[in-house]
Amino acid sequence: MPIAYTVTARFEDNDVAEEFVYWLRYGHMQAVLAGGGDRAEVVHWSEPEEDEKTITVRYRFPDRAAFERYLEHHAPGLRDEGAKRFPPSRGVTFSRTVGEILLPVDE
Repeated sequence: MPIAYTVTARFEDNDVAEEFVYWLRYGHMQAVLAGGGDRAEVVHWSEPEEDEKTITVRYRFPDRAAFERYLEHHAPGLRDEGAKRFPPSRGVTFSRTVGEILLPVDE
């Protein structure tokens, strides 16, 4: 069964959020895909009444084994890099969720 791995980042500063999206587009997403993911997407959540900006990155892994290999071999270094670039002191908070995709849409 495919695995969905979602990272949600909340930003107090729009410039930092734009820097994050640039970092995703020009390196980080490709590194996760090279580590075993087979699809990625970035979503900016519109929250007009909120001052903070929310960006969600969702990766798909073909199965639990591929995701576990990613966690063991690739995730620690990639998470460290993200934490150094986007620490809480820059107004960034992260959360992560993992789930099984029950009804995939085949393209």
